[in-house]
Amino acid sequence: MSHHETLEIPAQGTWRAITPAGAQALGTVAADPDGTLLVSDFDGTLAPIVPNPEDSRLDPRSGEAFAGLARRVGKVAVVTGREAEVARRLGGFEQLEGFESLVLLGQYGLEEWDASTGEVRVPEAPQSVREALAELADLLADPRLPDFCAGAHLEDKGRAIGVHTRRAADPAACLSWLQAPLAEVANRHGLVLEPGRNVVELRSSSVNKGDAIRTLVERFRPRVVVMMGDDLGDLAAFEAVESLSAQGIVGIRVVAGSAEQPVVARQADVLCGGPEGVASWMEDLLAALPSTSEDSR
Repeated sequence: MSHHETLEIPAQGTWRAITPAGAQALGTVAADPDGTLLVSDFDGTLAPIVPNPEDSRLDPRSGEAFAGLARRVGKVAVVTGREAEVARRLGGFEQLEGFESLVLLGQYGLEEWDASTGEVRVPEAPQSVREALAELADLLADPRLPDFCAGAHLEDKGRAIGVHTRRAADPAACLSWLQAPLAEVANRHGLVLEPGRNVVELRSSSVNKGDAIRTLVERFRPRVVVMMGDDLGDLAAFEAVESLSAQGIVGIRVVAGSAEQPVVARQADVLCGGPEGVASWMEDLLAALPSTSEDSR
């Protein structure tokens, strides 16, 4: 697959295999469910993208399939750019049966919520982020802000700040205009810029989802790793999964395709039509698993 080709995104709710690894994915996991680590992003993968990040909720079909898989495979984890506590609350993981041993890594792995203990590990938010937040609030409140940025807003994530243009008058134009002032603020405070779908994140640490994958692999020693994601922040995780073959670990990359991020679709072993397509793929995976392992869990 040429990395410059534009892949056609499957219809909403459907999926298709792109690579041989994708074609064999259901069989690969079914042959070794106990050795499988299943990792997913939250927004845009398990939860549909919504205009207000606070309204984000786990897709009911995804929640059910993911919980079903949590009972049947070695380990499931969620890795998100959001704070662990926020993703835990929005995902409603405690209310769903099957997630008793879920590991949720927030802020790309800096924070962790462990369902089995109920504990959240959160590092202290650095001063540089607090100062940048105040400057960005001033920037968005400045009367000289272009009209097409009306509606852009900030999300305080503790160790990071999300600058969202999804609700701006012209999201793409606003995102483009903000690049220079955001880079300036980031440089001044030693923060890292992470672009996404109608959002730019300023973070205090260059920890990425690839680091989170490597941490999980080291901890759980899986033989098969499945990573499900949709956005630019997931690329580092997909790269980490791809490099696992050097350790003899089978990696499978499942992408919730979107028109906004064709570059992410090009990483796919399995390409899905949005979060609904990911739900369908998880349901098909659940159906492919041998029924006997249910009794041993």
